[in-house]
Amino acid sequence: MADSDFRVMPLPTRALAAARSAVRPARARDATLAYRPDIDGLRALAVGLVVAYHAFPEIRTAGFIGVDIFFVISGYLITGIILGGLQAGTFSLSAFYARRVRRIVPALLVILAACGLLGWLTLFPEELRQLGRSIAWCAPFLANMFFARTGTGYFDRGMESTPLLHLWSLGVEEQFYFAWPVLMMLVVQQGVTMRALIAVTAVSLAVSIWGVWHAPLQYFYLPASRAWELAAGAMLAAWRANSPAPARSLAATGSLAGTLLIAAIVVLFDAASAPSVIASVVATAGAALLIWAGPLAPVNRQILASPPMRFIGRISYPLYLWHWPLFSFAQIILGHAPEPALAGCLILIATAAAYATCRWVEAPIRYRKGDRRTVAGLLLGLAVFALAGAAAGAGAIPGRLSGPAFTAWQQAIGDWGYPGAADLGEQAGSAPLMSAGQAERKVLFIGDSHIQQYWPRVTRVIDARGAAARAALFATYLGCPPLPGINSLERGHNCAGFLDYALQQAYRADVDTVVFGAFWEKYLLGEYSIANSVARICRVDDPARAPLRLDSPGTQIMFDEFETMVARLVASGRRVFIVLSNPTSPMFDPVNMLPSALRLSPHVPASLALSGGPPVDAAAFESFVAPLSSRLRAIAARTGASAIDPRASLCDAMLCPAAGADGMPLYIDSNHLRARFARERASFVDDMLLAPPVQ
Repeated sequence: MADSDFRVMPLPTRALAAARSAVRPARARDATLAYRPDIDGLRALAVGLVVAYHAFPEIRTAGFIGVDIFFVISGYLITGIILGGLQAGTFSLSAFYARRVRRIVPALLVILAACGLLGWLTLFPEELRQLGRSIAWCAPFLANMFFARTGTGYFDRGMESTPLLHLWSLGVEEQFYFAWPVLMMLVVQQGVTMRALIAVTAVSLAVSIWGVWHAPLQYFYLPASRAWELAAGAMLAAWRANSPAPARSLAATGSLAGTLLIAAIVVLFDAASAPSVIASVVATAGAALLIWAGPLAPVNRQILASPPMRFIGRISYPLYLWHWPLFSFAQIILGHAPEPALAGCLILIATAAAYATCRWVEAPIRYRKGDRRTVAGLLLGLAVFALAGAAAGAGAIPGRLSGPAFTAWQQAIGDWGYPGAADLGEQAGSAPLMSAGQAERKVLFIGDSHIQQYWPRVTRVIDARGAAARAALFATYLGCPPLPGINSLERGHNCAGFLDYALQQAYRADVDTVVFGAFWEKYLLGEYSIANSVARICRVDDPARAPLRLDSPGTQIMFDEFETMVARLVASGRRVFIVLSNPTSPMFDPVNMLPSALRLSPHVPASLALSGGPPVDAAAFESFVAPLSSRLRAIAARTGASAIDPRASLCDAMLCPAAGADGMPLYIDSNHLRARFARERASFVDDMLLAPPVQ
């Protein structure tokens, strides 16, 4: 995302000779190292795609490929500079790293300081701790490792509340810069530059493809699955160092083809419609073609090299750094995504801040005399932020919005009772079989997090009634409804395998009751009143992986198979329950229950209680889910199972409370019950545990 020219120092004679043979002729080398205004324009295109993708999420595009374009640019420019220095015999690792520090760190320190200050002013205690932990990892350029480790998905709903999420790409680049010059020195010495670059590209791309299928969230961030994009740019630099510029007609064709590839992937795809590696391959090919075409190709000369594009390209690095924290904090403060008009204003603010950062922070430090002291000071600044972030992450630095009122609120919205994770957000994929109680007869609960939320009521009944209550087993898998023959379109899931395992448990001799529950509508309709919220599923036997909808032929097959599955369980002498969805609404979400002015108010309130809060009318929700709920009720009626509507226990007719008598929220988000609320009100669970044995 950031690159520059470098001063270089001599290498030993043997390396010098090898480098000269690897990167001749001189004329091509000079072209490689010369300033290209069209590459500044390509930077502008890349950052513009990313900013637009984040600013206007309702326009579903693949604007996230801007980061892939940045990677190609970085690989091309940095490798060209390294090869040029090696050929001239003036390359120095220490000079290379010093230039990287002077180029990258000043703007990063500004962003870390701005986010730290905004976080101290506007975040609740747990939010500030999370920001602190991310700062502690971002300062040493390990943001990508941090988000991969914590399971923070780049495309996940809720990622908007992570102000430094975008720094994952800076982590990848800096890790590349750390290792790449050493590798280039070695391969140039051995005279195997191009072969090594091809090998790196092939291996890394294979790792990326494998990761998409097996652990997409983690591999999205890892340098091993991103190195192929940087290496693709590096191959282009090595090739141009030994080859003449393409003919004018070929260059024109290449620049047009590259433009069309990028436009096609942006317009025709989004994060849900194609694996990210496919979008990355197309974007990488498009960027490589534009760079290969050269500065005289029509698109490059007339569009990319135009003054507005060059201007944005020159501030693209600080603009990338500024834009996401502004959008993220706006969403945190407002409680919802900024409206398009406000998003446009934030883009202007980010552009102004980027220009100011570039002119008054980056440029003076980058070209200041006294290189060693400057570099040492910048590295010390990173160390200070890493330590301060760790302290904030540990709760040692309280924010402005701290104290008993905020602590009580955070405890309420973090009240998730299912074992195995501190909160719902820390869970992913499958969980082990959880059990409660020691009774011989058992109830098996099968589903996703919407069946997990009833664990507190289950354990309350078991603890209160002892041997009179059945023991409980929970077989759950986040992101998978307990429906046969399907899988999630989110790579890395194995919904069919999970259900096979759960059914094996259902037929255990000590299990006489089976309960199915899920966030049913999430998979076929989406979440009520929240746009673009469908957790897409497909048939496992569909090679095209076409998303299922409520009216899809594959959906009818799925429900027929589910009915057969339920009927067999009932015929085996087991009681079977199908728990319908509990009422959901954005009005239940604690984020939406507090006034947005609270975070910016100069007065810290003594209490956050909502005086019971107004009830939410569930009629619109019931109408929304009725087409799906009616199918589940019909299946229960035909098979002899029981359909349970949680609303009967959780609400007063159609009026559902959003806050308790103490003024604290009863949900942890728009659709999951607090442990306390489930423990007190989910009384429909009792019969599942306490009914007499099936005769």
